[in-house]
Amino acid sequence: MRKDIIYILLLLLITDLSIILDIPILRQSLPFIFFTLIPGYLLIGILRLRLEFIEGSVIAASLSIFLLMITGLIINSFYPLIRRPLSLLPISLALNILLLVLMIIYYFRGEEPIQFKTQGNLFPALSSLFFPILTVTGSYLMNKYSVNILLLLVLLSIPVYITLLEVFKKRIGPATYPVALFSISLSLLLMNGLPSNYLIGRDIHGEFVLFKMALMNRHWDMHLGLYDAYNACLSVTVLPVVYKVLLKVPAVYIFKFYYGFIGTLMALAVYLISERILKRSDYGFYAALLFIFQFSFIYILGWVRQLIALVFFAAAIMVLTGDMRRTHKKLLLVIFMVGTILSHYTTAYVFFFIAAITPLLVRVMKRFKVPDNSREFFAASLAVLFFVILFAWYAQVTGAPFKSAVSFFTETIRSMSDFFAADMRNNSELAVVGIGISSLPNLLSTVVHDIIFATIGVGALAVILKPEYRKGREYLAAVIICMVILVSFIALPFLSRGYGGTRLFTQLLVILAPLFIIGVDALTGFIRKERWRIPSVIVLLILLFSCTNYLNYHFYGIPYSYSYDGSGERHYETFIYDSEVAASRWLNYHYNEGSVIHGDALTFSRIIYGFNDIPKRDPQFFNGTNTETGDYIYLRHVNLYEGLVFKDCPTEPPKFVKGSVKMHNVEPMKKIYLIDSKSLIYDSRGAKVFIVM
Repeated sequence: MRKDIIYILLLLLITDLSIILDIPILRQSLPFIFFTLIPGYLLIGILRLRLEFIEGSVIAASLSIFLLMITGLIINSFYPLIRRPLSLLPISLALNILLLVLMIIYYFRGEEPIQFKTQGNLFPALSSLFFPILTVTGSYLMNKYSVNILLLLVLLSIPVYITLLEVFKKRIGPATYPVALFSISLSLLLMNGLPSNYLIGRDIHGEFVLFKMALMNRHWDMHLGLYDAYNACLSVTVLPVVYKVLLKVPAVYIFKFYYGFIGTLMALAVYLISERILKRSDYGFYAALLFIFQFSFIYILGWVRQLIALVFFAAAIMVLTGDMRRTHKKLLLVIFMVGTILSHYTTAYVFFFIAAITPLLVRVMKRFKVPDNSREFFAASLAVLFFVILFAWYAQVTGAPFKSAVSFFTETIRSMSDFFAADMRNNSELAVVGIGISSLPNLLSTVVHDIIFATIGVGALAVILKPEYRKGREYLAAVIICMVILVSFIALPFLSRGYGGTRLFTQLLVILAPLFIIGVDALTGFIRKERWRIPSVIVLLILLFSCTNYLNYHFYGIPYSYSYDGSGERHYETFIYDSEVAASRWLNYHYNEGSVIHGDALTFSRIIYGFNDIPKRDPQFFNGTNTETGDYIYLRHVNLYEGLVFKDCPTEPPKFVKGSVKMHNVEPMKKIYLIDSKSLIYDSRGAKVFIVM
C-alpha cells in the first residue's frame, strides 16, 4: 500500500475522532483542512494529473469544495425520508463513504498527483506569514480596546515588503511569490471580515438569513421565497451548513473567517494565469497584486456567494492556461463551470457570455488569418452544455435567478431612453469619468483607478495590434469580450446600478490582470524608459493599495474604514455591537406576531441575529412613517450615542463640509420627539426598544 494512502487513512481517522470527541482546536481546524483539500487531491490522482504544488493545491481545494457542495445537495435531496439531512451524522457518513470510494479508486489506478519541491531562500516567504497573524491579533485589539496600531502597521508594512521583494529579487526562492500572495490576500480578507462579533457588509446579512434557516432546519428548501435569487446559491446555503456541522464553530465565523482562507485561492489562480501569459514569475506576482488590491476582493466577505463562484471561475481559467491533456481540461472546466453556476448567478452569466462568444470570435479571426500557434479549446458544444446546465438550474430547478436576469436585461433596454441620466448609473462608474468627486482622497482614488484602467486599455490595444504581445487567438478573443463588457457597464444606463461595476471588474481581472503589466511594458517601451517598468508598476500598486484600504481618507482626517477606524460612515453602518444583538434577542422572546419593528435603514442587519424568523420591519421610521398600537421602535447604538440616523445605505464617500465630515444618506436624529410618547421596555445600554401604546 502506498504511503500517501496510509497517511490519508490516518488523517481521516484523526479527523473523525476530533469530530466525534469534539476535541477543542482540532475540531475547529482539522476537518476544514482535510475536507477542503483531500477529496480533490484524490480526484487529481485518479485523473493521473501531475501538477506543481501551487496549481495542484488550487485545483485540489476547488474540487474538494465542489464535492462538498454536491455531497450536501445529494444528502439534502433525501428529505423528507431523512427529516434533518444536513445534520452531523448524515454529512459525516456521506463524506466518509466518498473518501473511502475515492481512496479505493486511487489505490488501483491513481498516481501521486502533486509535486512539492523546496529550493532557494525560504525566509522571505515565511516572513510574510506574520501578516495574517498580526491581522488577527490587531483585529482583536481593535474590537476589544479600539486600538488600531497593529492593523495600521500591517497595512503600512505590506507595501514595504513588496518593495523589498523587488530589491532582493535575486535572493528569493520560487515559493516566495505564491506564499506572499496567500499571506497578503488572507490578511486583507480577514482584516475586513473580523471587525465586530457579527458579519460585516450589506449582502452578507441576507445570505446569513438563508444560511441560518438551512442550519436551523438542517435542510435547504430550494423553493423558499425569502431572498429568492440568493436562495439558489449553494455557496450560502448548503456549503456553509456542511462546514458548520463539521467544525462546530459560531455560525458567523464560517463566513467571517473560514471563507477568508478559501478566498486566497483566487489570488493564487490569478498568479499562475498571469505567470503563464507573461512568462515571468515577478510579473505574475504584480498582476495578482492588482487583483487582490481591488475593492471587490478586499471586501468580498461582504457577499460570499460571489467569493465561492470566483474561486471556481479563476480555477477554470487557470486550467485553460495550463499544460494538461485536452480531456482533462474539458472535465475540470465542466466541473468548475457547474460549481460557478451553483454558487452565484451573475458570475455564472458572465462566465457563460465569455464561453459562448469566444469560439465565435476565434472563428472570425481565422477568416482574417490572425496568426496563432496555440491550441484552441473553447467550442460551441461547450457553450451549449453551459447554457443547458445554467437554464436547468436557474430556470427549472430554482427559478428566481432566471426571472431576475430577464428583469435585469428588460430594465436595461428600457433605460436606454434615459441614456444621459446620471442617476441611472452607479456612483463608482460615474467617478471614472470625473462625476461626483467629493474630496481630495476621492480625487486621488479616481485618478489612480483611471490610470490603471487606461494602462489596461493600452495593454489590450497592444495585445490586439502588436504580434509580439499576442498570446493566442482565444486569449485575444477573451480580452476583446471582457473589454466590451467593461465599456458597456460604464456606457449603458442601469447596467452598473443593477450590478456593481467594481464586482464585475474583479471577475474580469482574472483574465485582464496581465494586461496591466503589458500596458506598462508598452508605454515604457514607447518612451524608451524600460528601466521605469517595474518601479512604475510598484508605485501604481502601492497607490491603489492605499486607496482601496482607505488609507488616503484616514490620513486626510476622514475616518472611512470599518477595520481600523472606530468611527465614521462605514463603521457606523457595518459594525454590530453585542448590545444591539442582546436587544434583538430580547425582542424576539417578547415579540407579538404581526407587529412592526420600526427603526432606521440598518435595523434589519441587527435584528436578524436575535430572531429565528424575519419579523415585519419598517426601515423608514425616521422619514415619518406611521405606527400602530403594539408596534416596536428599535434604536441601535449609533442612534443613541452618535445621534445619527441612516436613511439608506451610503452610496457616496464622505466629505468635508464647512469643517465637518458630511456622510451620505446619514442625518442627525432630529425627530427624537417621535419616541417621546412611546414606552421604553428594554435597554441594553447600547440599544433600546420602545413600544407604541
